[in-house]
Amino acid sequence: MTNPADADRNPHRNVVLAVPHPAPLNPCGITITCAMCDATRDWLLIHVQPDMVFVRCRCAHEWREHDLETADVTTARDDTGDHQEWESFEQMYRGLGFDGLLAGTVWNLE
Repeated sequence: MTNPADADRNPHRNVVLAVPHPAPLNPCGITITCAMCDATRDWLLIHVQPDMVFVRCRCAHEWREHDLETADVTTARDDTGDHQEWESFEQMYRGLGFDGLLAGTVWNLE
């Protein structure tokens, strides 16, 4: 296990922001759909510095979404007010339920 203080000392540490987004995404007026399972909502938005945005589905399918911008992820973060740091992507995916274990599960979030 690494010492979390060591990560704070590394000025070249990758910065990643991951925000759960339960609603559909329509960045250009067309609803984003997962190519693997046809889901249309309940995403994990992942912003990797400087300007790359990825979308991850509950089925664990992930892709770079060129129609989403950093501002979209920041807005989603402000809407939820929820954020947490993770030691690895795998822990983040598992902790947020985007590791494929819940594939096909539909959440009633309303």
